[in-house]
Amino acid sequence: MNARRFLALASVTAVLVATGCGGGSSTGGGDGTDGGGVKKGGILTVGTTNYIDTLNPFNYIEAQGYNAMMMIYPQLIQYKLSAEDPNVLEFEGDWADTWETSPDGKDWTFKLKPDTTWSDGKPMTAEDAAWTINTTVKYADTFTAVAAASLAHVKSAEATDPTTLVIHYEQPVGNVLPQLETFFILPQHIWKPLVGSDGKGLKTAHPEQNLDSLVSGGAFTIEKWEKKGTTVFKPAPNYYGPPANAEAVALVFYTNADSMISDLRQGAIQWVDQVPFEAIDVVKKDASIQVNEVPGAETTNITWNSNPNKPKNRELLDPEVKKALSMCIDRDKMIEVVFNGYASKVESIVGHIAGDMENPNLGPLEYNCDAANQKLDELGYTRGTDGIRMAPATTGQYAQEAHPMRYEIMQPTSLDFNGERMFDIVKEGWDQLGVDVSLKIGGDAAAAYEIEVGGYDRCDASKLIGYDRFDIAMWDWVGYIDPDFQLSVVTVGQWCSWSDTGWVNEEYDKLYQKQGTTIDQEARKQIAYEMQQIVYDNVLYTQLTNHVSVDAHSKKWDGIEPLLNGYSKAYYAGPHQVG
Repeated sequence: MNARRFLALASVTAVLVATGCGGGSSTGGGDGTDGGGVKKGGILTVGTTNYIDTLNPFNYIEAQGYNAMMMIYPQLIQYKLSAEDPNVLEFEGDWADTWETSPDGKDWTFKLKPDTTWSDGKPMTAEDAAWTINTTVKYADTFTAVAAASLAHVKSAEATDPTTLVIHYEQPVGNVLPQLETFFILPQHIWKPLVGSDGKGLKTAHPEQNLDSLVSGGAFTIEKWEKKGTTVFKPAPNYYGPPANAEAVALVFYTNADSMISDLRQGAIQWVDQVPFEAIDVVKKDASIQVNEVPGAETTNITWNSNPNKPKNRELLDPEVKKALSMCIDRDKMIEVVFNGYASKVESIVGHIAGDMENPNLGPLEYNCDAANQKLDELGYTRGTDGIRMAPATTGQYAQEAHPMRYEIMQPTSLDFNGERMFDIVKEGWDQLGVDVSLKIGGDAAAAYEIEVGGYDRCDASKLIGYDRFDIAMWDWVGYIDPDFQLSVVTVGQWCSWSDTGWVNEEYDKLYQKQGTTIDQEARKQIAYEMQQIVYDNVLYTQLTNHVSVDAHSKKWDGIEPLLNGYSKAYYAGPHQVG
């Protein structure tokens, strides 16, 4: 989906080690530096074509929403750049100073930084963390499912004293730290009144719409929020970690990427978090701008509605039909035309960001329109007099008359690449197959996802109601180093939450549970490989490209680390003016 999970622009390898987190603040020098040569102050303005949809960790879609919540809410741990290799990430404490696990691996104890406060001056204690975890677990099947993916196999949490949090797992878990790195802790005194009788108020809350009551505990507070305008982050005066260098960070949403690049080159903004692919070569020629390329976590795909109860066009449930259609998509042309060469092909749901947890044995998907035509002929989809193939009539519960293979492909408006040109390339291929498609613009990410799930208000995970109003979508996912999340999005547990396919497969769901509780990482990798193979064979997605992340910033600023995008509060707190 559209950068739906993380900005996650990390190295494809990560060192999953635990190290202590340095805290405290620096003593400023009389020259406006922090005493160590870093110039303090100034407003860092960041241009983006992705927006902050919400500050509610129980109901977000956009990557900028996740990044904003990382800046304002505490996490137990986060990532940092390795001192030995700056291209590698490793764990450090965020709010937690240290952590340890019990001999049986079921209990994890986190020692939190003492004397911390929320932005409204209330004490920030382990009780807040325990409440957030227990509440998320309680409503994990319904209104907190979006956040609950980070707490798989958690039984409960308790605060044994104001700075000690103990998380109890049902059984040992093989990826505790990467899971918890994606979990935000909320102020109990603000969010508890929203729970009500069933927890629904947690999902429907919009803290961004009433900033006077927004209580934060991270590196920043938010002084101004505009969904498709400018959002202003101000350093939090009582933050428990190293203070931000800039006086403020302003995130500016652009609908026109050309205008964004023009503003960067003219100095109106200092940083662009994703340079439009067609503009990269031009920006590289500007001596005043630093361009960074890092391995990207964003994958593009065709999403197939795989709900076994979908009422129409059920021929698209057949993996063989989807394989044939997938074979006539020119991914090389997409890489050249849409991404200007800054992308590669991808086969797995987890993407290249997962490193050696990505199954290397999938596919590769063959581009062969002749073979695709032959396959559709063999499957019985004959061409009509107009050249469009016909799907035969069916009987039974979902009976449908014979009908042309004519479909809509839904796309959101909030893409960081040329989605219409991507669609054109798909259509060019499928025209050769006698399959007619048209582009349906679904609106922004929230509106488009509403179409996919079949309406938030009527989607019901307990009854498997939903996913019946679309056939095909073209979107993207932004993945994560640990593959758990991406593997979870096609489970029944994510119906009406992260799922965008509506797929139901009990055996796959059992494997998902098994991989999470497999401690031996080699054995866990093999389970993850098996799961990726199942998704690939069932063609829940047609994976298209995995593109490189390219950002650019004025050389008047330094300390910008694109690898920390979506992984650390230092992503916004670290940049500083060049003295």
